[in-house]
Amino acid sequence: MSWTQRQRQTFILANTEVTSPFLCPELKLHLITPSCSLWSATEKDLVELAIPDPFWGFCWAGGQALARYILDHAQLVAGKRVFVFGAGCGIEAIAAVMAGAAHVQAADIDPLAVEATQLNAALNGVSLEATTRDMIGASLSGYDLLLAGDMFYDAAFAARVLHWLRALAQTGMTILLADPGRGHIDQTLTTRLAVYQAPADVDVGGDHLQATTVFALT
Repeated sequence: MSWTQRQRQTFILANTEVTSPFLCPELKLHLITPSCSLWSATEKDLVELAIPDPFWGFCWAGGQALARYILDHAQLVAGKRVFVFGAGCGIEAIAAVMAGAAHVQAADIDPLAVEATQLNAALNGVSLEATTRDMIGASLSGYDLLLAGDMFYDAAFAARVLHWLRALAQTGMTILLADPGRGHIDQTLTTRLAVYQAPADVDVGGDHLQATTVFALT
């Protein structure tokens, strides 16, 4: 994508609506709702717009559950350096800042997701850093905690990510995951911390809830 930052911002603001996620009503996010044209965009439409699937425009179940857990257990992140993998709309990163993290770095390979994260951070009166670098395999030295919400939607990708996260956990980093039962996390490698009823996929209003688990990778 060769858009300028201003073009990305303009596109997001023109194609989203400010709304509060179901599990985190104290937050506000620029999200794609049924009143937005992107809600019904086809694959052909996205090709014509020259953008990948707008995952950043939805607040996925895992992200909501992990953000809720962080907000309710602020002591886990207070004063810590936090890395958020697969930032999407930025909800986990924003929650970490609000919970008192000393530093938050969000990463997503989609430039629109990084822009959405920054716009959403500003909407909630917080600041954080964000990058489009592919961080899988990075050592992440200096970070205390990694958050990954709803990043296990594909078996091959999940295996690759979990291999990296297990290596990070072995260095002493705390790894928190959240997943709505997509079936690609080996739960024998985790400790279950909490279960929330979160909206299913693109459900905005919470009409279709699904059990979504927050795990610690052990």
